[in-house]
Amino acid sequence: MKQNESNSMQRGRWINFMICIILTLTLGLVFFSSCNINDDNDSSSEIEYDDTDNWVSLSIVDKEVDVFYVYPTVSSSAKGSMDIDDASERALAEGICKAQAGVFELHANIFAPFYRQMSTGVDMTGHRLATDTEEFIQGARDVEAAFEYYIHHLNADRPFILAGHSQGTMALIELIKAYFADDAALRHRLVAAYLIGYTVTNDDLTASGLTAAQNATDVGVVVSYNSQTPTSNGGPMLMPGANCINPLNWRTDGVVADSTQNLGAVFFNDATGEFIREVNHYCSAQINTAKGALMTTIPVGEILDIGAFPEGVYHRYDYALWYRNLEKNVGDRIDAYLH
Repeated sequence: MKQNESNSMQRGRWINFMICIILTLTLGLVFFSSCNINDDNDSSSEIEYDDTDNWVSLSIVDKEVDVFYVYPTVSSSAKGSMDIDDASERALAEGICKAQAGVFELHANIFAPFYRQMSTGVDMTGHRLATDTEEFIQGARDVEAAFEYYIHHLNADRPFILAGHSQGTMALIELIKAYFADDAALRHRLVAAYLIGYTVTNDDLTASGLTAAQNATDVGVVVSYNSQTPTSNGGPMLMPGANCINPLNWRTDGVVADSTQNLGAVFFNDATGEFIREVNHYCSAQINTAKGALMTTIPVGEILDIGAFPEGVYHRYDYALWYRNLEKNVGDRIDAYLH
């Protein structure tokens, strides 16, 4: 995989912190004291993606477009990697898939693999960069293997969307750099890549042959943002050079989209995928063009649990706050692609 060295170093410094806390922040879960990894999940083995048990979602194909979705960090395994055969960890992946990938359900067939992601229990002894650890590399390779199987055996040449969040987006950044730069046919079939909850830089885009989204209906583009309050200094996912688009008005400048443009925030229990509530016109959105951050002001009196993140970092809610607008945009981009 091609990778800008300075950008990688910067990611690694921040991600060391992020991975240590992301489970409690993204899912609001407690850490499990131990996880037993069986021989079938050994790091030396390959995951057989022709086995349906190795997929979180294998959609019935009844739509013209697919989505290939990669979930964020859910694993707290002390072994450093997710045990995809452990029932409790599988359930967490299934829960967050329901909560986030539901954005695509009306318009696309959902394909989502289990992968041996780097867990919050990864050993960072020696101050290695997290992106250089065997655990992250293994997880990213699993995602690539799943994508290859999906393209060759499940996709049937349909247009597709890529989608992820947090560590899922990290893995997809590596995937687009490895697979898309030299494959014009693959790029042509990409409706859009929703790479949310992590920094996507111009270097990443150049290395992949893709461009950042500029409006609501351009196709073959990357949609990316990180949500926070106007007073927040940002969290470990937001780094210099971040591309950002406003999911309420689909602009990349600093024009404010007020809360009346918010079609509905939808909140879930991310651990189970259980629906909690939906609120129309929940919050506004504006891009901080200097930082590449998506700023929002939530209703007075409303308190969102952000865990141990710095003040005002709404990483946990990158899908929830803009849920109905994302859902509509998926349909709009598919229509633009097909017609």
